[in-house]
Amino acid sequence: MATTSVTNTLRTLHRHHQQLSDLHGRLEAGPRQVKACKLQLATAEASLAEILQRAKGLRMQADQKQLQLRSAEQKIVDLEGKRNACKTNREYQTLEEQIAADQMASRVLEDEILELLERADAAKAEAPAAEQLVSAARERLSGKEAVVSQEKSEIEGELTRVGASLAEAEGELAADVRSTYDRVVRGKGADGLAAVEGESCGGCFQKITGNMLSELILGRLVACRSCGRLLYSGDTRSSAEDA
Repeated sequence: MATTSVTNTLRTLHRHHQQLSDLHGRLEAGPRQVKACKLQLATAEASLAEILQRAKGLRMQADQKQLQLRSAEQKIVDLEGKRNACKTNREYQTLEEQIAADQMASRVLEDEILELLERADAAKAEAPAAEQLVSAARERLSGKEAVVSQEKSEIEGELTRVGASLAEAEGELAADVRSTYDRVVRGKGADGLAAVEGESCGGCFQKITGNMLSELILGRLVACRSCGRLLYSGDTRSSAEDA
């Protein structure tokens, strides 16, 4: 196999492997993006549910105290009836003090009810903004799912096309080169090849020897002694001129 053929084929193979790696990365990124949108929606929904539950809980507390207040007011009415019917000053005074204490307790209940209702209204006022966040999160999720679905179809088509081009280029390798290439790519994937830039490996940036450069010029398969990548000339212009 000619020098330029080895160099150009390895360069082409590296490009195809990088394309496949990028395509697989994009394909895997789609579901992660959808998952992130679902998490945002779940968080927004949980926040809305908490607001509504808090408002409901405060309203229920207020209703319970309303029942207590009505019971207390009825008790005061009953005590007032007994007070009006009592026959001794001592009994009258006792009932009067009890009524005053119950009236004070009722006023405290009224204040507590008012505070609970105000808090319930404040919590309920937070709901519209939370509902908007839920709606926006649903729209983002729906849009992202549509985009990811469309991109998946396009990416899968590209994977088929690039995969076919990769197989075609691999068929150009001589048997001895192919066996080494298969072993390296099986372990490293797209990271198994690298261009030589100047006198260094483009993968690990370690300087290669003059003997290795000579082997590369002669069209022999050269692997970086530092990282094990298969090397090819990074000077596309000189390769074209040699051809």
